[in-house]
Amino acid sequence: MGVVSIVLPCVMLLLMGCEERTQETEIDTLASEPVLEQDPVRYTRGLKLYQQNCAACHGKQGEGALNWQQRDANGQYRPPPLNGSGHTWHHPMSVLVDIINNGTQRLGGNMPPWKGKLSNEETQDILFWVQSQWRNEIYAAWYKNNQEIIRNRSSDR
Repeated sequence: MGVVSIVLPCVMLLLMGCEERTQETEIDTLASEPVLEQDPVRYTRGLKLYQQNCAACHGKQGEGALNWQQRDANGQYRPPPLNGSGHTWHHPMSVLVDIINNGTQRLGGNMPPWKGKLSNEETQDILFWVQSQWRNEIYAAWYKNNQEIIRNRSSDR
């Protein structure tokens, strides 16, 4: 029996063990990523409210207007996608709520203010539905950014 016949099986076992540990680590990392909570009641309320108030401009599934990054004939921006394919997920919750409440006309958009038309809970339900359209990695990136902003605001006080 040569050295190769003894060493090769040992190396193979070590490599297999490393591969399993790598897979476990990747699974652990994925499991630790924030995922939007499952709440069918809130999802249904948010969907209904979204369809009633937002879908006419932002699309049935939050896909946004065609050429949303370009200004229209009046020089205003078209409704962006809310499904995670646009920039919405870059904004913290406070900004998303502010945009819904106060509209985007002051920012060069067409969205009217919804303050007084939607309750805080209804706004939160709509945002819950919107976020449910995002891929897990998009939600995780948004969540981490939002948490960082909250921490920074708390430390500024």
